[in-house]
Amino acid sequence: MIIRICGLALAAFAAWGLGAASAQENTADPGLTLGQFLEDAARNHPRLEEARAELDAAEARGRANSRPLYNPEFEGEFSDSEDDADDSRSIGLSKAFDITNKRATRAKGARSAVDAARFTYEAEKRSLFADLLTALADYQARKRLSELAAQRAEVAREFSSIAGRRAEAGDLSKSERLAAQLSLSQAIAEQTTARSDFSEARQALTALVGEVMPAWPVLPDPPAAAAPLDMTLVRRLPELRAAEALADALAAEIRFAKKSRIPDPTIGAAYGRDGDADFAGVRLSVPIPVFASGQAEVDEARAERIAAQQSIRNQLRNAEARLIEASGRYAVAAGTWRVWMRDGSDVLGEQRGVLDQLWRSGDITAVEYLVQLDQTYSAERAGIELQGSLWRAWIDWLDASGTLNEWMETL
Repeated sequence: MIIRICGLALAAFAAWGLGAASAQENTADPGLTLGQFLEDAARNHPRLEEARAELDAAEARGRANSRPLYNPEFEGEFSDSEDDADDSRSIGLSKAFDITNKRATRAKGARSAVDAARFTYEAEKRSLFADLLTALADYQARKRLSELAAQRAEVAREFSSIAGRRAEAGDLSKSERLAAQLSLSQAIAEQTTARSDFSEARQALTALVGEVMPAWPVLPDPPAAAAPLDMTLVRRLPELRAAEALADALAAEIRFAKKSRIPDPTIGAAYGRDGDADFAGVRLSVPIPVFASGQAEVDEARAERIAAQQSIRNQLRNAEARLIEASGRYAVAAGTWRVWMRDGSDVLGEQRGVLDQLWRSGDITAVEYLVQLDQTYSAERAGIELQGSLWRAWIDWLDASGTLNEWMETL
């Protein structure tokens, strides 16, 4: 009896020590807020730098497209002959004129393209934040599961040792001793799997952040329920606004292509000397759109505009479906979590204490003790996984509704 009690006490102490060591390895930094963590991780992140470079390129194209279409041209001519009276010299200046104001049309399309790039940058930033939060939620859940598996393995190891000594003393049957050994083998295998899963989650988080941090912020508890379903949130999503801005840019391309079918005249003036006589002249030239009428360019722009409009419709459908399902998933996860916190989480420690008393008093066998003890650990694992699922559902809702930034401001 004394051996059994001491063994259980050592197991509990070892489990507590192992959990404390693991917690110390990744201690939460109270000075690092979740918002600060996200902003620090996003700073100079390759995904955002790529989107930022594309935005810079769009802004540069916008500046270029807001400039006049044509530059003035300088012309000079000189001819020398054996007879000085036949020498000629002239200088001139000419410029094509944008008579249909294609410049304004092109500049408007460029502004829409810049808006599209800016909304794309915002969408990429929100997506990165959602990925960081999801990775952080997976990391914390896998960390807790790894600690739980280590605790379970330590308890199984101590129990197997006690069972071995009691079997040698004749106080335990061979089948019960084998059950204790099998329980230990299973616990060690589960611990190895949990460590591997935790390592993968830590790798994914580290890869997103770009560095190994000594401490990670702790996710606060999500609200009890998501906000009421509001389908107007979908229209505010930056990815949809980017698609709409791109469609506007393509509409400007249609107008530009139509205006480009009208030739722009070139007017020039020249002054010079031909032999002994001075002369001045004016020149007018107008292209004749015989072979290249520009109709194909108009048709191309129209087709691209139609494709962009259909893309908006498709994105809108997908976004609405995602928001509806994300809201439903979170409602289910939040409801299940409330039930677990009310009925399941507080009884685990009590149940293990009762099992310990029943086993010590001989009211249950070692096999019954192991089976029921495994049930308590399975229930605790389910609770940890449920909390991770709750966080993933909440983050997915924030991403689907486009309200992640507003939520971050409330932290």
